[in-house]
Amino acid sequence: MISQPTSPQLIEAACAELSSKVAPFVTDPAARVVLDMTVAVLQGVARRSANELAWMREEADGIEEVARQFVADLPEAAALASALQAYLDAKSDLAAYERAGEVLSCAIEAAYADGDAERKATVRRLIDERMANENAVIGQYVGVGRG
Repeated sequence: MISQPTSPQLIEAACAELSSKVAPFVTDPAARVVLDMTVAVLQGVARRSANELAWMREEADGIEEVARQFVADLPEAAALASALQAYLDAKSDLAAYERAGEVLSCAIEAAYADGDAERKATVRRLIDERMANENAVIGQYVGVGRG
């Protein structure tokens, strides 16, 4: 028995109940598509809720690390320095991830303006990490109603 279930555990339990106890009785094809889509969306929400905060922190930390190095190496990247400072000034509030995204945007611009291949590869890795997290959150295509 789970005395303090997590959100993902609650969502997965609801999905299991819908799939095992409700789905067998849904014979209308249109209603079945709605039920299957609901279960697919809920499963995606379970994955997202289990990992989202950790991913956001990990991404923000990686962006901060790269931005600090770029600011040290590229004194002419004023927009990056400003975005980084704004991020650091309010790092603990809920909008930090959004500001980290602005820092990433400025880091990308600074790297491409500088033209250094290694810097461009560094920001490309950050973008790839962000996309991998996004793809994991969104999940894979589920063709419901095609049973």
